[in-house]
Amino acid sequence: MGVAEDQEDYRLRLATQDDVDGLHSLASAPLIYRYLFDGAAPEREFIAGRVALSLTSTADTGIGMWLLETSSARYAGCVQLTPDLSARFAEITYMLDPRYWGRGLAVRMSWTAITQAFLSPQIDSVVAGADLPNTASFAVMKRLGMKFRRSVIYPLGCGGEYVIHRSDAGPTPRPALIPLR
Repeated sequence: MGVAEDQEDYRLRLATQDDVDGLHSLASAPLIYRYLFDGAAPEREFIAGRVALSLTSTADTGIGMWLLETSSARYAGCVQLTPDLSARFAEITYMLDPRYWGRGLAVRMSWTAITQAFLSPQIDSVVAGADLPNTASFAVMKRLGMKFRRSVIYPLGCGGEYVIHRSDAGPTPRPALIPLR
């Protein structure tokens, strides 16, 4: 199904502790954890920790973790902003159920989150990184208008980090925002 044929009703909602099991299930899909979790399914406790961190972050900054829902899937994806307030940036990570790949949803989820980040006076830039073999994530970063920042070394090897600043022009064309609830 192409983007033009996609008639799903998407929405992003803030994650809660009640979402740990559903999020852990999503993160345990081999096509997701091969890059995002360095080649191994994450422990449930790791996911619970990320959700707890998000709840604190949301209370402090208004940014955190949102889950992508559709009329047919409660856990179609996830996007998270993890702030580093001393450096005035947030790191963005996302994961998307492979059944929803190829619809532009990673870009839309990420752009919605970046837009939220820049509503916070505490955040001036958003960074994202990926392992070099993860060409799909690099394509998402470029479609978001992010620019190469630096080379990095991850547990699985070489990678790259991209950044977008509040003052940057952003993506052209602008992705449609996904409604937050």
